[in-house]
Amino acid sequence: MDTDFPVFRLGDAYLMYAEAVLRGGSGGSAATALQYVNALRTRAYGGSIKGNIGSGDLTLDFIIDERGRELYWECVRRTDLIRFGKFSGSSYIWSWKGGVKDGAATDAKYNLFPLSSADIAANPNLKQNAGY
Repeated sequence: MDTDFPVFRLGDAYLMYAEAVLRGGSGGSAATALQYVNALRTRAYGGSIKGNIGSGDLTLDFIIDERGRELYWECVRRTDLIRFGKFSGSSYIWSWKGGVKDGAATDAKYNLFPLSSADIAANPNLKQNAGY
């Protein structure tokens, strides 16, 4: 039997908590968010607190960077970049973005995938995403 099952990492939950607090979510605290982030960094630094950050360093820009480091192999980077408003446009450029070596701005239509022609043919109520 081939059964898929979700895997959740504590590190992802810690970073979600910190992001939610920074975005103004209620029910959490900045102090706890910082504690969670520093727990991840202590683990990443082999038990040393040399990599820990202070409360002034805990920003959304830090969180997107830390998610990139902590969740490198988790296949969430595209979704993270879209959520942080950095996937399309020119505010965040990386090598080969837009198909050029030094990176280039991309159209916001790429935040959504196109619907397949088979899906549209099977359901006439579907409308293709803008730009495709």
